[in-house]
Amino acid sequence: MDDCLICAKHRGEGPLVGPEIWRDDLVAVSHGSQGEGGVVLGYLFVETLRHVPYLDDLTDVEAAAVGSAVRRAAIAVRAELDPEHVFSAVIGRGIPHFHQHVFPRHRGMPDETPWHDSAYWPGAPRGGEAEVAALAARLRRYFTAV
Repeated sequence: MDDCLICAKHRGEGPLVGPEIWRDDLVAVSHGSQGEGGVVLGYLFVETLRHVPYLDDLTDVEAAAVGSAVRRAAIAVRAELDPEHVFSAVIGRGIPHFHQHVFPRHRGMPDETPWHDSAYWPGAPRGGEAEVAALAARLRRYFTAV
């Protein structure tokens, strides 16, 4: 699928590219891409490298790899950003790669803001390219540590 946006992202091409934090033979972990007004710091994606859109289509090995990567991503976000919570959710349809979002609920967010709107809260810390790259470098340590 040459026109797959996620495959392009994994090649470092296209509008979805954000700093890659970690990759093995099955999954990739990346920071969210730069958007209008910056990107919410700590918004990560865990994606399969294989075209497999649904959780129940994953092999046991892929499911374990996704679970391990999501856990490490949550540990890294909590350690580096000290958010109130770290959420994880499978969001979206029609994307040919299973992907799971891992994102912080930054401290100070109003109680009435739903968990799933954490990235849209205007007060969420946002960063430009340099800030996101620096954070991604710090997050990488949580994937390479033994």
